[in-house]
Amino acid sequence: MEKVDILLPPDFHKSGVTKTRDQAITDSDWLGGFHLWIVQTEPELALVFQRRSRQKATFPGLLDVSAAGHYMAGETVKDGLREVREEIGRNYNFDKLTYLGKKVFVGFDDASRKLQTVCDVFITIDNSSLSSYRLQKEEVAGLVVVKITDLIKVFTKPNYEFVCPIIDLHQNRSLEKISRQDFIENWDSYQLKIAGLAERFVKGETNLVY
Repeated sequence: MEKVDILLPPDFHKSGVTKTRDQAITDSDWLGGFHLWIVQTEPELALVFQRRSRQKATFPGLLDVSAAGHYMAGETVKDGLREVREEIGRNYNFDKLTYLGKKVFVGFDDASRKLQTVCDVFITIDNSSLSSYRLQKEEVAGLVVVKITDLIKVFTKPNYEFVCPIIDLHQNRSLEKISRQDFIENWDSYQLKIAGLAERFVKGETNLVY
């Protein structure tokens, strides 16, 4: 069973203690995580979201970061690309990613256990067709392309809905109606902040900090 490093606040350094991921969550420990946001610039500025598998114990069926996951014990930040390869079948050069900073996530799983993760957040541009991704069926049900304009509106305008393209595990394409309820709740308006950073990122701005 995979083990994870336990982090200690306030700076979230590795404590030297490792536990199974399940035990760490049961104990409400802080874990380290990796988030990669994929930006599309063509035909319009958009973010790629993954639709989580409906079999997941946490946030089943909701829209999540393009690729994300916990570090296993002993892994470094660069090893976060393992999750990207496993979940969506993409190989990126770590040195080509842009680092946005750390994000604190707090939530609950379906057993009401507290989830506490400190995530390293990265962003990159990839205009590849969604059909070129290879999805991990245990983790990902599909990929959704959300225009930045729609993403901003859905988090700032009550009851806003929009339609966007989705591709599922079997390469079937369709259009899907999306609302605020399709996204994972975050205490810090995470998706809205990423939308703003994505706009600045594609303009070539540097020193972007989440």
